[in-house]
Amino acid sequence: MDVPSVVSLITTAVSGYKAAVETLDEAKITAATNELTAQIMHIGAEVLALQQKALQATERERTLLRENHELSEKVRQFEQRSADRDRYALVESPCGAFTYQVKSTAMNGEPLHHLCPNCLNNRALKSILQFNSSDKTFARCTECTTLYQLAEREDDPADNGSGNWMG
Repeated sequence: MDVPSVVSLITTAVSGYKAAVETLDEAKITAATNELTAQIMHIGAEVLALQQKALQATERERTLLRENHELSEKVRQFEQRSADRDRYALVESPCGAFTYQVKSTAMNGEPLHHLCPNCLNNRALKSILQFNSSDKTFARCTECTTLYQLAEREDDPADNGSGNWMG
């Protein structure tokens, strides 16, 4: 073989080697790119899942804050109702009827009055009893219409003094 043929053969071999290396490099680059793309997609899916969990946690926190606010408001209402209820004492009339009467120390300029125990205890409603006549013998709750005998009737000869009437 002559020198030009050897040089030509070496040149072809070097070119083939370069082409093979370039092809191998491109295959490695493509494989690495594909692997990175797969990892990026996996990481993106994990980020999306974390964002969904964060959103759910935020919604739970918002719900808990709302429930806390509602419960705090109920506690405030119960405390206010309790403080208002402390203004009254359960009293028994001479006829045996029980009502809540405003304490003299808690009248705050209000007139003496009675509350219906049924409405106050069962419905948390402050219903002032209204007298049916000027003699203030019977009082009726305007809410539940229960009639209470708060005094003995002086003009009733049939009343034997038992006075335990409550309708």
